[in-house]
Amino acid sequence: MNETDVNIAIPWFWILLATTVLISLYSFRRRDVMEALLLHPWSIMRKKQYYRLLSYGLIHADMLHLLFNMIAMYSVSLVLEQAMGSTRFILLYLGAMVLAAGIPAWRHRDNPGYSALGASGAVSALFFAGMLYFPTAKVMVFLLPVPLPWPVFAILFIVVSIIGGRRNWGNIGHDVHLYGALSGLGLTILLDPGVVDHFLSTIGALMK
Repeated sequence: MNETDVNIAIPWFWILLATTVLISLYSFRRRDVMEALLLHPWSIMRKKQYYRLLSYGLIHADMLHLLFNMIAMYSVSLVLEQAMGSTRFILLYLGAMVLAAGIPAWRHRDNPGYSALGASGAVSALFFAGMLYFPTAKVMVFLLPVPLPWPVFAILFIVVSIIGGRRNWGNIGHDVHLYGALSGLGLTILLDPGVVDHFLSTIGALMK
C-alpha cells in the first residue's frame, strides 16, 4: 500500500477564534480568572504582569461583546490570512494586540481603577490590514444601510475612535481601537512592504 503524505494546515484564524471563545466562556463563570487576565496597567507596571498585554484580548465582558468581536474577526480573517500568509497574519494579530494596549497601559499606569478587555484592538488591526490588501472592497458597518468603500470605513473609524475617546462614548475602549488600527497599518507595512505599492496603484487606477 502506498503511503501519501497529507499536509493539513489549519488557518491561524480558527485557532485564535477557538482559543478566544473558550477562554472567554470560561472567564464568564470564573470572575477571578477574568480579573487575572484583564488589561490592568497598575498591575502591569507595579507587579510586572506583562502577560496582561496579551491576555486581555482573550476575554470579553459578556456574550454580546464576544459575539460582536468574533463575527468581525471572521468577516475579514480568512481572506486576509490567505493574502498575507499565516506567519504574517499571526504576527500582525498578536503584535497589534500588544501595541494597542501599550499606550493606554502607560497612560493609566498610576490608575488602579482602569482596566480593559476584549479582542477589539487586534480585530481593528485586521480591518486596517485588509484595507491595504483589498482597497476596492466594501465593508458593512453596523447600523448603516449601505456598505462603505474600505478606505472610507477606515477614515470614519479613526474619526469615531478619536472623538469617542475624548468624549468617553459608552463603556468602550476607543483608545485601544485607535491604537490597534494604527498598529495594523504599521505592522502590515513592516511585514509586507510591497503592500504599499499595491494599495497606491489600485487606488490610482480607480481615480484615472
